[in-house]
Parts: sequence; structure tokens; C-alpha cells
Amino acid sequence: MATVDSGSRLGEGIAALVAGEWAAARIVFEEVLATGDDAEALDGLGRALWWLRDPRGAVVARERAYAAFRRRGELARAARVALWLSREYALVFGNTAAAGGWMARAERLLSSAAPGSEGGWLELARSERARDPEGAVLHARLALEVAARTGDPDLELRALAQLGLAEVSAGRHEEGLGRLDEAMAAVTSGEPSSLETFADVCCTLLSACELAGDRERPAQWTEVLETFARNYDHVPLLAFCRTCCAGVHVASGRVDAAEDELLAALRDLTAAGQRARCIHPAARLAELRIAQGRLEEAEEFLTGFEGEPAALDAAVALRLARREPEAAARLLEGRLDELGRERLAAAAPLARLVDARLAAGSLDAARAAAAELEKIAETAGRDRVVAAAVLARGRISAAAGGTDATQLLREAVNRFAGLGLRLDTARARLDLARALAAAGEPDAADVAKRSFSELESLGATRESDEAAVLLRSLGVRGRSGPRAAGSLTRRELEVLRLLGEGLTNAEIAARLYISAKTAEHHVARVFRKLGVRTRSEAAAYAVRHLGSK
Repeated sequence: MATVDSGSRLGEGIAALVAGEWAAARIVFEEVLATGDDAEALDGLGRALWWLRDPRGAVVARERAYAAFRRRGELARAARVALWLSREYALVFGNTAAAGGWMARAERLLSSAAPGSEGGWLELARSERARDPEGAVLHARLALEVAARTGDPDLELRALAQLGLAEVSAGRHEEGLGRLDEAMAAVTSGEPSSLETFADVCCTLLSACELAGDRERPAQWTEVLETFARNYDHVPLLAFCRTCCAGVHVASGRVDAAEDELLAALRDLTAAGQRARCIHPAARLAELRIAQGRLEEAEEFLTGFEGEPAALDAAVALRLARREPEAAARLLEGRLDELGRERLAAAAPLARLVDARLAAGSLDAARAAAAELEKIAETAGRDRVVAAAVLARGRISAAAGGTDATQLLREAVNRFAGLGLRLDTARARLDLARALAAAGEPDAADVAKRSFSELESLGATRESDEAAVLLRSLGVRGRSGPRAAGSLTRRELEVLRLLGEGLTNAEIAARLYISAKTAEHHVARVFRKLGVRTRSEAAAYAVRHLGSK
């Protein structure tokens, strides 16, 4: 009877995993394990803990599951767990010795196991570990062949996504991204048997788009992802990677939600002493901080990541914000030399290079970069690249006093708006407002007002301030009143609320994940703007005007 009950509970745990109810699954598996080790329960517990952001606990549980499967003589099951352990040790813990050991163990076990889909999972692991893109392509194709023979849908979709990433890495962007679109269509229709496959394919898509410089595709998949998540009653299906989740939020214009996810991701990684699974959240946070005009914090986040390709946008934006266009251009030229200037991945750096050259007053160099960008736009046919090329031409024309500047900038605004890219639209609209103002056009103020409103709502404080300056030059107030209480920025309001809770500078720094020096600067600015001299006065102001929020 006990065995029947245990088996029944195990089935409940597995059903909970399939439904995405990970906390419930954990409870069930732990109840089963209270009566003794069970390989399936240990494996299920490890999977649940992975989703619950406890990678160390997940590794411990699945190592025990490996041993249990091995004792039962289930070599293929043990090998699958060993492959997972190899990947997790490499990606999350950066432990190459442990990763290599588990990979070797899986290979040895499978050399004695009966042929099956596990051989395909081994080829998938080899593809992910391959040092050269063509080697990764070869092993991913072998994994796909095994999936076709064995009818394993999870292996098929994981291998298809990995093949797409490998092809993008090899420079075959269209082919690779097309495979990723196919994999995404399948996983969001519920085709795979496990949600881990959904998570992995989503992460692979975002990594490939980052590599290819394709920022349009994630935005296009956002609505599909959200619909799929709603089918699971708002289960946070992207919770396995907060940085990926933040990427989806940014694509849809929810900057505040993205910031919350990134700060949480950074706290999680720091507390656990782990590496980022893919793009480090600090690089993404730096980009947000620059948009918010918080340059000191952006520089802190970039410390240690300056040479990382994923941090390039932030590093360039920081130098442009500090009026160091030549330094920004050097970074971009170096990256373009690495990428090759005619590849799709070069489009985003070229667009930024136009900005840097214009900021440096080098019109001819800006035109040269814009011409390279247009060439990519013509061959790639990507709507976002085309919009970026039109915007570059419009900015250059405006800088040169050309008569077609406003026409080109209007076209850029319309193209970005048609793609649903709210921040790009607002930025292009600000350029249009400046060009209209320079030409003495009567609708300059209306366009500037709209740009200001859009930038303000998206949290792009630095650029909304620029729009406010433009409005004042046109005789229009940018804001109907002071920015928040006492003209405080959003970050200063957060600091004020924490002062109201009686926190010290060190405690404020820890809560907001900033340095003590930055917290001290924020506190000083709060004091100056509010006209208070002590922490108790600031705390009283917070309680009186902000309440207990």
C-alpha cells in the first residue's frame, strides 16, 4: 500500500512540473523522499528547484538522482542527468573541471547503453561546448538526426534552436534565425513535453538575436510569449532567467518592470556567488541607468565588463553622454573590425557610429558610416535596420542643414512606430522636433511635447530633460510642475522613502544595489532639493508627503 501511495504522489509531482506549479512539485517530491531515496523524486525535485532559482539545491538533488539511476542500472537516464550537471556547472558556476568530468561520465555511460535519444542529447551537449561555429553546427545536425529517428520532440526543438544559434555564430544569420523562429513557434504551441525546453529555446533565441544585432525579432515574439504564459495562469515562465525576462519587458516598453527584474537578477547572482547564465544583468542595468541620466551608477555596473560585447552599447552610450564621442567611436570601430562591416550584426554598431561621428562634428565620417548601414539595410531587408538607416540619413541632413531632414526624420518616426519600438520612436521624434525647430516650423512644439511625454513615461530621464530644454527654448514648459516631490528624480524618491524608514547610507546602498558613495551622493541631493539639513528632517518629510509606501 505504501508503494502505491508513493507512486501516486510521484505522479502528482510530475504533473505539477508539467503544469509549471514548481512550489507544489517541490513539496510533493520532498514528501516522497521523506521515506527514502527515489531516483524519479530526486530528479523531479532538482528540476523544481531549478525553476525556483535554487541552482545549488538543484545540482545536489540531481547528483543524488544520478547516483540512484546508476545503482538501478539505468545508464541512459543517469547519462541524461550527467549531461545536465555538466551544463549547469559550466554555465552557472564556471566550474570547467566539474563540467568536463560530468561530460566524460555521460560519454562513458552512453558507450555502454542501448542506442536511444540520449545519444542525441550527447551531440547537443557537444554542440554547445564546441569552440568553433562549424563544429557546433555539425553536432547540432547530428542531434537533430537522432531526434528524427527516436521521435523525441524536446531534443528536436533544443537541437533546432542550437543549430540556429550555431549558424548565426558562423555568420549565416537569416538561416539561423529562421530555425529559431521555427523552434519558437513549436515551443509556444505546447509541442515539447517539458517547460525546460521552452525556457532553453527562449534563451537561445535572445542570445542569437544579441549576436546578430537583431532587436526587432524579440519584440515580435513578445506578444506570443505573453499569450503562452497566460495559458499557464500567469506562471512566470521566464523566471529561469531574469535577464531574458527583462529583455522581453524592454522590447515591449515596460522599462520599470525590466529594471525590477535586472536588479533582482543581480541580487540573486551576488547572494549565490554565481555567474550569469547568458548576458550579465549588470550590462543591461548600465544601459537603463544611462537612459535615466544616472551616469555614475552606470559606470559602476560596467566595471569589470568593459570588454564584453554585450556591454558595448552601454559603454558607447556612457561616453556619448559624457561628451566623449571620439572614445565612443574607437570602441565601435574596434567592434566592427571584429564583426566584419557587412554583416547584419554590424548594423547596430554602425548606427551608433553615426551618432558618435556627428557628436564629434565629423560629417564626412558620419556619412561613410551611414552608407555602410544603408548597404546592410538593402541586403538584409530588416525593417528595424531600414528604420535606423533612414534615421541616420535624417540626422546627418539635419546636422548639415539639409532641406530633406524633416522628411527623413518623419519617415524614421513612422517606421519605428510601425514596429512598436516605443523608445526608438520617442528618440527619433525628439530629433524631428529639433529639426523642425531649426527650420522654424510651427509644429515643432507639438512634436517636442509628444516626444517629451513618451520619453518621460519610458523612464528615459536624460533625454526627456533634453526635450524639456527644447520646449523651454520654444517658450513652452516641459513639465506642468516639479518632477516628483521637491523635483526629485525617481531614484531620489526611492532614497527618500528609505530615509523615511530610518535606513543608513550603507543600508540604502544595499537595498538599491548601489555603492555607499553613490548612496551618499543621492542623500546629499535629496537634502539640497528639499532644503533639509538632517536625516530626521528628511525622514519626517518622507512620512508626511510619501506615506508608508
